[in-house]
Amino acid sequence: MITSDLPSIKVMYAKSESGISGSRVAFDKLEAKLSSLKGRKFYDLIFGVPPNEKYWACVGLVPGDDPDNLGFNTYTIPGGKYIQEKVKDWHTDITAIGKTFQKLVSLHTPDPSRPNIEFYRSMKEVLCRVPID
Repeated sequence: MITSDLPSIKVMYAKSESGISGSRVAFDKLEAKLSSLKGRKFYDLIFGVPPNEKYWACVGLVPGDDPDNLGFNTYTIPGGKYIQEKVKDWHTDITAIGKTFQKLVSLHTPDPSRPNIEFYRSMKEVLCRVPID
C-alpha cells in the first residue's frame, strides 16, 4: 500500500444503471464504440458506497477521440492524494477488488468529494485507489 499524488485525468464514460453490479454492461457499452482497445487506459469510478453507489466505466481520452459522436459524456478524474494497493490476477477472483477497497477505507478516512478509482494496468493487475485528504 502506497500514497500517491495523482494528476487529473480526462476521460469519457458509460454509466451503469445498477451500480457496481452493472459494471460489465457499462464496460461492454464503452468498449464496443472504440475502434481499438490497444494503448488505452481504463478506469472504474465509484461514487458513494454500496448499495447506493454510482458506477462509471471510463477510458482516458486520446487525440482524435470524439466523445459526442460516440455518445459519451466526459469527466475529469480529480487529482490529489490517493492511497492505493495493487491487486494481482484480479480476473481470477473479482471479489479481491472489493475486499481491497474495504481494507483501504478501514485504514484511512476517504475524501467523499472524489470517487474511488480502479485503474486497470493490465488483465493481470488493477490498482485500487481511495482519495484521502
